[in-house]
Amino acid sequence: MSAPSDRDQYSTLEVAADADVVRQGKYPEVVPPSIPETYGYYAPSKAEQTAQAAQNAQIPPSTAAQSHLPPTAHSYATYPEVVDANAAAGGTKKAICGIRPRYFWIALGAAVLVVIGVVVGAVVGSMKHGATNSASTPSADEGGQTSGNNGTGSTGTTGSAKLTLYNDTRLASANFTDAYGNDNFLLIYQLSDASICMSAFNSSTNEWVASTVVNGTEGIKLGTSLAIDTFWQGTNSPDINLYYQSNGSAATLESLSYSSSNAISTTSETPSDKWSSVDATSGFNSLPGSSLASYGKQCEFCNQYAYFFWQGQQGMYMAQVSGDTITNADLIDVSIAPSTNTSIAITFSGTLTGDGQAILRRSINLFYRSTTSGLVQLRIGNGQNVPSYVGRDIGPQTNFAVFSTGFNESDSDNPNPLGFQVLSIDPDVDDGIQSTYLKDGQWTAATDAVDDLADCQAKAMMAANTGRRLYCLVDSGGDAGVEIIEWAWQGDPSDTDTYMDWEKVGAVTIGV
Repeated sequence: MSAPSDRDQYSTLEVAADADVVRQGKYPEVVPPSIPETYGYYAPSKAEQTAQAAQNAQIPPSTAAQSHLPPTAHSYATYPEVVDANAAAGGTKKAICGIRPRYFWIALGAAVLVVIGVVVGAVVGSMKHGATNSASTPSADEGGQTSGNNGTGSTGTTGSAKLTLYNDTRLASANFTDAYGNDNFLLIYQLSDASICMSAFNSSTNEWVASTVVNGTEGIKLGTSLAIDTFWQGTNSPDINLYYQSNGSAATLESLSYSSSNAISTTSETPSDKWSSVDATSGFNSLPGSSLASYGKQCEFCNQYAYFFWQGQQGMYMAQVSGDTITNADLIDVSIAPSTNTSIAITFSGTLTGDGQAILRRSINLFYRSTTSGLVQLRIGNGQNVPSYVGRDIGPQTNFAVFSTGFNESDSDNPNPLGFQVLSIDPDVDDGIQSTYLKDGQWTAATDAVDDLADCQAKAMMAANTGRRLYCLVDSGGDAGVEIIEWAWQGDPSDTDTYMDWEKVGAVTIGV
């Protein structure tokens, strides 16, 4: 497949003959160039470079507001002792425990009624709790069986599993800056009943808000791959696109969109009925273990359209998303083939100016593992697909995340030159989280592990966004299951000595 050209609304795609894909719509036939022009990375000519621009500055970790209530003191009665009026007059009355018999028996009866009410309430509440949990049992997997711990990380009795974060959930993240200059982070994950949820963060409140996107009863694959992107709409709220796999051996791909006109909120719960189904008219299928990735327009002069990527029987596929419809699926023709069920991570190379050469500087950047074990960058744009090995070999189960910094500008005094940060975790090799980065147009595979991210090793599941935030699935310890931990990159793009610096922000609030 030839890559999309921004000069035409449609991708210049060579249509693949895949039996899984029924294509509709008419894309223009294009003959790709026999010798594609290689993109150039523009490195600064100066030794000194200024720090990243203010709009890319790091948000300090949020600090929860602390209440300063004084400790509760023990309270003792200081009321005056009651003296019976008859006794004061010299009369004597019978008493039980110092209380007149009539009042003693009234108090005793009231106490008995309270105890009975508490017992009855506890029994009824327990019965309702059991019924609710029975309805929340996770969906069976493709073989018709559920895991012994119901995917929660803790053992539960049949029909009584607690709804929680799925123990092997995939993760996907995106970010945007709103009209008020606030940074917004979106994180997608799956619960143990197969529901897909989204947690959203706004820097103006420093709080996460969790919402259900789609209920687990909708035929979602437990353990589905996930992808999410934002589509820039200027000062308006962005469009949001989300992708996942349905249950079954065919792993049909599903897509939802949240329109800019609905103005997605990151400070309050997002209504699930505002998500609209995207009509994939050809009923796209993926490999059951395929990763998913997606891109939406990120800035005024970035790649202009929305694209979706996945892996099928013949290789890597790409589709253009137009509004509420996906009408075509096309095989990406590359000289460095991806390995089966490789992890896929995506970011972009942006440009600040819309001059005649902008189309050469901007690109979509897809990262995957090749059939020869190499970590590969695939640059897509201007009608070309340009794969290149970035200098690191990785295992077949390696998961990776990526984000870009700066802009690909040709000006010699560009203060924010383009850079990429790729993090990889191989669960089969105990060598920690590895860093591979692009600086000044050159790729480097760091030899030391990123010690700050050691907690990410065990589950080997992570996602990143261009807000320089990383999210890892982490064991909570014991039978507590798993949680999602957020880290903020503290690196300075101009100083490689800081590339390994990450600050742990804390646990993400999830929708359970």
